[in-house]
Amino acid sequence: MESAIRDMIDWEPPFPPQEYADRRSKVKAALEMAGYDGMVVTEPRDYYYLSGHDHIWQYRYAVTGLYFDTASGAFVFFDNASHKNIISTTPEITDVIYGPRKGSAPDHVNSIAAQILERGYGKGRIAIQPWSYGLHPDLVRAMGQCFRDAGADIIEDDGVIEDVRLYKSPLEVNVMRRAGGLCRDTMALVRDAMRPGMMEYEVDAIISHDLIKNGCGHPGIRTMVAGGARSGNHHSPPAHRAFKSGDVVHVDFGACLHRYHVNLSRSFAIGAIDPRWHDLMDRSAGCSQAIADGVQPGDPFSRVQEAADGFFATSGVDRARFEWFIGGYVLGIAFPPDWVDRHRPQPFDLVQVPVMKPGMVFNFEVQYDVFDGWPGGSGAGWIDSYLMTENGLEILTDMPRELVMVGA
Repeated sequence: MESAIRDMIDWEPPFPPQEYADRRSKVKAALEMAGYDGMVVTEPRDYYYLSGHDHIWQYRYAVTGLYFDTASGAFVFFDNASHKNIISTTPEITDVIYGPRKGSAPDHVNSIAAQILERGYGKGRIAIQPWSYGLHPDLVRAMGQCFRDAGADIIEDDGVIEDVRLYKSPLEVNVMRRAGGLCRDTMALVRDAMRPGMMEYEVDAIISHDLIKNGCGHPGIRTMVAGGARSGNHHSPPAHRAFKSGDVVHVDFGACLHRYHVNLSRSFAIGAIDPRWHDLMDRSAGCSQAIADGVQPGDPFSRVQEAADGFFATSGVDRARFEWFIGGYVLGIAFPPDWVDRHRPQPFDLVQVPVMKPGMVFNFEVQYDVFDGWPGGSGAGWIDSYLMTENGLEILTDMPRELVMVGA
């Protein structure tokens, strides 16, 4: 810790100290319930949640994370010495172990584990996170082995903090509502600017400029802009391609405020297009409100999928023919390269389905592939984000879902 740097802090952190203290209390309670005496936290979104530590590079030689002690509710952060300034300007970090900037990462792990043990931590039943996008799983398990050698019982558990983060605090909800408003405003700006001859990456520039000038940071996933034959290119970045009259264009981005994301996507028609595109999207537009109307606080998360499936059962859309993905996932803190936690209304993994409680935020996607040779594109769709409140679901990204004509 460099006290001279810390004394120079002249800006407000994303959240006040009490918010971080409340988070640590929730994690302490969750670890106690799970029977853990401590946890090695190496998932960036989890140690950001606990400490506010934000960075942009998973440096190969940086053994980064924190050890959370259940009994005291305190933590010790660890990183390499090249990040002293970042750590010194993160007020919630008060105890830190530095490793060298270069050298063998396994040696760093051994040294850090030894210093954690010297503090009286690392004993009893300890959880580790080998499935994070931070520290390599071999190194996470090596740190666990150091504690095991000292007598600890090591359990791999990546989800305990994620489950705490699932339900946002009032301050977090305020941030996500603001992000939702920025999403809507920025998408409206894109809609009004789009025209024949514009390059896909120009739309990306409009989105990035508008969000960043309004306080957002870079999202946990790159913006997707795709027109014409690329309009069904899921997960592809913008290309060096100019829009043409008659194109279907799909735009998908997240407004990221203090690392909290709200996701919005819409499809557009540049001028007149084949009416089958309009019919497909018109039949799909009501699904979002059907979800909002069909899910209540206390319902299982799976009820979201059931509400959507019920809508499509009478929509006239041939899902077997067109569906790429009709589903969703929870949203919150995200660091590249991934912004998806494990909870979905239709789970991909064997996980316990969470209960819908106030503060839970998720998105839902209706994404189509069209391989029938319709002129103008290869796919279309929309994504909305939702907040569960005490009174039911609030659509954070409410704007038309039909295929809006632009650039005419």
